[in-house]
Amino acid sequence: MARRGKKAIRATVSMKVAPSDSLLALVNNYVEALRFTLFWSKENVKNPEEKGVLSKVHEESYTKLREEHNLPSKIAEDCYRDALSVQGLV
Repeated sequence: MARRGKKAIRATVSMKVAPSDSLLALVNNYVEALRFTLFWSKENVKNPEEKGVLSKVHEESYTKLREEHNLPSKIAEDCYRDALSVQGLV
């Protein structure tokens, strides 16, 4: 992120990306993993206000997202955090 003085400047870059097979597979895996996490958290997170919801979801879903849905580490973390934000749990 560029800085002007002490204040950060946010910029957006627009570019075309050719959809490769690996990119499409990653997107499909992400969508499946997001659905899995949404349904899992709906069934297993009874009280979203309780302390440690994020760590509970991480413990239960991170390994499944990495192994069963074949997601890279950072994307697996983003996936369960996106699911929690959609449900308003975080």
